[in-house]
Amino acid sequence: MRKLDAFFDAHGGLLAVFKEVTETDGVPSWLRDDAQLSQQAVTIEVVTPVLVPALLESPLYARYALAEGRPADPMQVIDELVKVRCSQLSRLDRGLRVFATFPETGLTGVPFAARKEQSLHLLDLVASDRVRVNMVPSGSILAGVTSPFQIYRLRDGSRVATSEHTNGTIVVHDTRGVQRLQDLARAALGNALPADDTRRRLKELSDGE
Repeated sequence: MRKLDAFFDAHGGLLAVFKEVTETDGVPSWLRDDAQLSQQAVTIEVVTPVLVPALLESPLYARYALAEGRPADPMQVIDELVKVRCSQLSRLDRGLRVFATFPETGLTGVPFAARKEQSLHLLDLVASDRVRVNMVPSGSILAGVTSPFQIYRLRDGSRVATSEHTNGTIVVHDTRGVQRLQDLARAALGNALPADDTRRRLKELSDGE
């Protein structure tokens, strides 16, 4: 590749392309953000250490979470962001499946109205068979999960992940990094309630318990 780069007088351009392909498992740069990845995915596995995943949030819950996370923004901005966030799932392919693991305290720690609406929303999503939810019961923590992350399986069979941080999202496209997050996801699932028990707990929370 160095010889070809020099032969074509590419000034490092061919080397950059070569590095892009060999070190990122062929994932193109234009496909490296959550929106694009979601559109190309057949499954999304999401693990969060605190809140319900953004993709599955109801309006009241999203408004609470966004207002807490963006204290400098006026509520008009928050309300616009709520509309965008809560329409995400409906805009994606109907065949997409979402597997979510998050702590029960993400529901019990929010105001009652948001908790009730969010619990009912999750029950509706689960009933559609498009979404599977496993909650980590109160009293347990996801010690290895320091920030929310998503693992996308794309239509070509490849996997890419993203990890969310306060100031932005990091894309993980190397095989080793994706596998590490996959291992964390499996460990988180091992600490969570089975799907049927999660549904029962969601029903209790939606009834006000």
